[in-house]
Amino acid sequence: MLRLRRTSWPRELTEAVTVASRHSPGGKEAILAAVQLLDGQWVAGSRAALYLPTEAEGAVRRLGWEKIERAGWDSEASVLRVYETTAFGTPLRGTELKVDDPGRLGQLLRERIDASVVVQRHVPITGKKGVRIVGRRNPAQPDAAVSWNFVLDKGLEPSEPGVVERAEAALAAVRDEFGI
Repeated sequence: MLRLRRTSWPRELTEAVTVASRHSPGGKEAILAAVQLLDGQWVAGSRAALYLPTEAEGAVRRLGWEKIERAGWDSEASVLRVYETTAFGTPLRGTELKVDDPGRLGQLLRERIDASVVVQRHVPITGKKGVRIVGRRNPAQPDAAVSWNFVLDKGLEPSEPGVVERAEAALAAVRDEFGI
């Protein structure tokens, strides 16, 4: 018996996601939600990753959920913003996606980004100012390694004497505490 599955996204998007996920740890990934942008391109999400349009025709860029710092919806501007995690001291890479309504993709973004966080802890370094330490793992791969990053509170600069060293010590203490 042949079963037809109705989707609200084009077959070309499914094919692009299949190509982009081919070499990922879990292999081929199924689209759980997708939305068409105002420029006609598509964004899709699977259990393991977000797929963003690229400049190459018919191609998408795979971004594992553990590589997303945060995302936010600006309803007045009709913009969905996705910020990627970066190396310490490097500005966040932001992607603006112009869409009327993110719908199910917006819900999937929130759920998968939250699910990627294994550990999150604020550690004071100077008075109440400190560092937010976050350990992330792809929620579709529970045995995957945890990736770590930290973000300094406003008012703390990495160029200040001892700040980076105390932040790194806080990271080591959190890793030891959780055995990760």
